[in-house]
Amino acid sequence: MPLTKLSDHIRLLRWALPLALGLLSVLYQLGPARWVHDAFSHSLHYGIEILFYALVGPAAAFWAVGQVSRWLEEKEQVEHLARTSEQRLASITAASADAILGLDSDGRIESWNHGAELIFGYRANEIQGRPLTDLLAGGEAAGVEYRWLVERVQQDGFVRGHETACRDAQGHVVTAELTATRLNREAGPRLGMSVILRDVTERQRREQEIRRLNASLNEQVAERTHALAEKVEQLARANAELQKLDRMRSEFVSLVSHQLRAPLTNMHGAVEHIEATCNQKNATCIRMLGILNQQEDRLDRLVRDVLNAARIEAGELVLHPEPISVIPVVQQAVEQICARTANRPFRLPIKPGLPLVFADRDRVAEVLANLLDNADKYSPPGREVVIEAQANEVAVTLSVRDFGLGLPLDDLERIFDKYYRADSSDSQAAYGYGLGLYVCRRLVEAHGGRIWAENAPSGGAVFSFTLPVAR
Repeated sequence: MPLTKLSDHIRLLRWALPLALGLLSVLYQLGPARWVHDAFSHSLHYGIEILFYALVGPAAAFWAVGQVSRWLEEKEQVEHLARTSEQRLASITAASADAILGLDSDGRIESWNHGAELIFGYRANEIQGRPLTDLLAGGEAAGVEYRWLVERVQQDGFVRGHETACRDAQGHVVTAELTATRLNREAGPRLGMSVILRDVTERQRREQEIRRLNASLNEQVAERTHALAEKVEQLARANAELQKLDRMRSEFVSLVSHQLRAPLTNMHGAVEHIEATCNQKNATCIRMLGILNQQEDRLDRLVRDVLNAARIEAGELVLHPEPISVIPVVQQAVEQICARTANRPFRLPIKPGLPLVFADRDRVAEVLANLLDNADKYSPPGREVVIEAQANEVAVTLSVRDFGLGLPLDDLERIFDKYYRADSSDSQAAYGYGLGLYVCRRLVEAHGGRIWAENAPSGGAVFSFTLPVAR
């Protein structure tokens, strides 16, 4: 209970208690006293009055003293809580790492905590009594800032988050974040202000460093973006040049290939005419005509593979798929290869009831011809080449097996790459140019199938490919 309220209560009790006792005596004399006087003897009446006055007065005094005692206890509890709160607040203020200052109504420093001493280097006895403007670096600017601060505090009751420049005991600038709060009495003039100063010099330095790094990063990003744009432009020009060169290459390949077909056709016709009209042939003529036929076939296959590869890479490959049986296509391919290699036996698949496949007949025959020609080149003389066929619900698998030396393990995956040859040395046993298997892979994949190579357990290589079953 506040001290003023306690004084008011005691003052009220001081005159209210005698008044209440007097009023009670008058009421007793006007009422019960007359009845007691008439109903009882004089001695008994005297005893009743003595008893009444002996009890009422002390009882009223006991109650008044008890009430005053309770008021005093409440006052002590309030004062104890206030002291505890003040001690806690004083401990917080003393232990705070921020500078906490108390200013009087004239703006002079009254209180100075340990945090202020650590930040600014002044001891309490060195700074107390001095105006706040001395801490705000002094001068006219400090006075203007202080007047603005006072006006804002009087208007709003507080100022929060104001950054200001202070000077410590050594004259160094300390950037601080200022919070000021107005201090008022319940009645009477204002007490002054409480000011909290938080050192943000390091934070401001870090923010400046972050801004500098961001600016540097933005410059680097701009430089990298500009360089990247130049690279992209260069790549676009290079890509356009490559596309131009690729078109020129395709046109050149197509031109050369078509120009070769005409002389090849003429050579083939001339050789056939010589064979048909020459009545007397010696051994040399027969051998030379065989060489001419063999080389003409080789050049014809080379030109066909080059044209196919160019057409595939240009996206001009056109398929004409239809439901077909693979056995007649295998027989057709074997007949073509036998016309060139009469001494090579071939074992054809005996698989009645194979499902039809959905494929282009001529392209499948081309794939088989390339695989059979490849097997003929790498098989020992007189050894047969085996063709096998298997089927499931979704695909028919055709395999061509030779009995040569087989393939190195590193070549099993690369054997279908363009221009790749397992034996690329000058002393290679079989002549080739690395396009046949590449064309086979692209043709099989265009049908939605798969082609692969593997070595047979008993020797030789096996080339297999799948074709989708016709639905």
